[in-house]
Amino acid sequence: MPACYKHLQVVLIMKIQTKSKEQSHMSFEIPEFNLSQSTSEVIYKRCQTALVVLAIGIIVNLAIRIDFVFLNGKIGENSVTEMLQQFLLIVSSGAFAYLAKKRPEVKHAAMLISAFFAVMFIRELDHWFDMITHGAWVYPAILTAGSAIFYALKNGKQTIEQLALILASPHMNLLVTGVMLLLVFSRLFGMGSFWHGVMDEHYIRNVKTIAEEGTELLAYCLIAFASLKTVIGITRKK
Repeated sequence: MPACYKHLQVVLIMKIQTKSKEQSHMSFEIPEFNLSQSTSEVIYKRCQTALVVLAIGIIVNLAIRIDFVFLNGKIGENSVTEMLQQFLLIVSSGAFAYLAKKRPEVKHAAMLISAFFAVMFIRELDHWFDMITHGAWVYPAILTAGSAIFYALKNGKQTIEQLALILASPHMNLLVTGVMLLLVFSRLFGMGSFWHGVMDEHYIRNVKTIAEEGTELLAYCLIAFASLKTVIGITRKK
């Protein structure tokens, strides 16, 4: 009995040690706490992110203030805010078009994402398309979207796999967040009925416009930044 008991103790100790080693090994695989990274490197990356977000915040506020001072709060098609939004969409769309050229293995998915931002850019130009005829922006938007979808479908299931590869990039989390802020939050936040309820008989349309456009510009900045970081990260991989 004593020998069997001792053998059982040895087996239990070995199992506990094996389990603790596995847990220890797993803890080192968490990207955010990878011990292979130096302390200074981790701090540098987080400070870099903080500085970028700070710069974005300053740019958004500066654009809104310039429009308020020089355009009396009327953020129209020729405003700094609108032009900056359009520029950021060009950057986002162009970044993924560049990715499609540099990385053929993800070109179908990259072109699909690029077309998505291209359609948003066309939508932002609706004021100028309306000079041709009301709602004219719809035609180039449908053409762009249709061409991208057809191109993606030609590759079949592989396009989904390519899309998954791009979405696996850590900066795509920020891009998705920016898109949701743009398409959901800014739309709900900028609803006229909400601002009529807030200001009641003191309703001022310019206040509502500044709040809505400022939120949109912030989202566009996040999207452009995330697009560039995603493309740079993927193109640098061997």
